[in-house]
Amino acid sequence: MIIKATYITDGDITTLSIDKLRESGVKGLILDLDSTIMVSKSGEITQDVKAWLDAAHQAFDGAIVVLSNNKREDYMRQAEGVLNIRVIGHGKKPFAKGFLKALETLNLSEGEVAVVGDRALTDILGGNMNRLKTVLVWPLKSISEPGWKTFVRNLERALVRASKPGK
Repeated sequence: MIIKATYITDGDITTLSIDKLRESGVKGLILDLDSTIMVSKSGEITQDVKAWLDAAHQAFDGAIVVLSNNKREDYMRQAEGVLNIRVIGHGKKPFAKGFLKALETLNLSEGEVAVVGDRALTDILGGNMNRLKTVLVWPLKSISEPGWKTFVRNLERALVRASKPGK
């Protein structure tokens, strides 16, 4: 099975072109949390991510929501406070429930929203199943993860093909 991402980047979220997303008709974003915008379970973001999020917030008029599979309510609230963005936890990606809740929060249609995440089998597959544009990014460059996790990510990425080239 080949999973198609609308876009695939060669870097983490901070390398993703906000302008190109807007030019393609994107009016809002559903972002993954852990490893995409925040080091897993850290409750902190880097200055580079903060700058990217600030630019995205302005470009999309605040139409950004975070969708995470994490179930810890205290961590979701902590992340929400740090990010100043609505965080939906226990998203059960790739299944529809969390994506539908995120779309309802954004008050946008499927064709106007892009899912941005670092996992093909949750973020990209879930976005595809819900007819959303998808962007596969690498995990944050500040993350050092175990070798087995990198192996699994590389295996997932081997299953993904871009519908359109570029960032």
